[in-house]
Amino acid sequence: MSKIVLCETQEAPYPYRIEKIRQSFASYEELCYLLEHYMIFFLMKGIDFRMKSYMKETLGIALENEDTVQQMKDIINFRNYFTADEKQQFQQKLRTTYLYSAAKKQKLLADLYLEHHQYLSAMKCYQTLGRSAGQFSGREQLEILYHLGLCQSRAFCFEEAKESFRKALSIKQKKEVQEAYFMVSYLQGDYSSFVEDGKKISFSEERCKTIYDNIKQREEEIKEQEEFVKLRKIDYHRKKADDVMTRRLTKAVLERWKDEYKREIV
Repeated sequence: MSKIVLCETQEAPYPYRIEKIRQSFASYEELCYLLEHYMIFFLMKGIDFRMKSYMKETLGIALENEDTVQQMKDIINFRNYFTADEKQQFQQKLRTTYLYSAAKKQKLLADLYLEHHQYLSAMKCYQTLGRSAGQFSGREQLEILYHLGLCQSRAFCFEEAKESFRKALSIKQKKEVQEAYFMVSYLQGDYSSFVEDGKKISFSEERCKTIYDNIKQREEEIKEQEEFVKLRKIDYHRKKADDVMTRRLTKAVLERWKDEYKREIV
């Protein structure tokens, strides 16, 4: 007979919403799922009084200990959502993550926010990491600057975004960073500034013109299409735009950014 016995508890009459990660839970199973997949958020932000009250009143989970790590352990041991092996793996990951430096945990939290399109929260986290640059490898520093630039772009801080991308490119000339840099420059709509931006990262005027023309060509091709998410990559290493999928920033994407930004600041 199998030793695995999974619980199935009754859902609460109303869910609890965690706005920071835009997630809700209304049952013990859903809470365990969130703890497993958003561990760094709970580890960094803790479980506040409102959430503890909700858990006690609707799920019957009373957390007496004030230590966040112990609270998370108490929750996963409350019932048998996890198997014995899964509990052991969870607790090992929890211990390992807890022992990370404050800077590394902050980066993990920023990455989580970015993954879930919480650009303002992510941007604040990445900005604070600038003071801890010495604790990260060159690859990690490049990633932080690149992600910071993406967040700044979505907050319409284009000059700041380009500066972040330039700093990232000074570490390594990575193509996806170059693409983001040129797309932000293109969105500002001035060809002469576009060329100047290209020169700042050692691109020739001829090469900048090719990139600009390819972006403009692709924008014209998709202007009347409804599915703007299916955009094509502009391969600025060729003379013609190719058909590879990309993060292409168009006016349609910019409108989507505006909607996301408005939702987040309300």
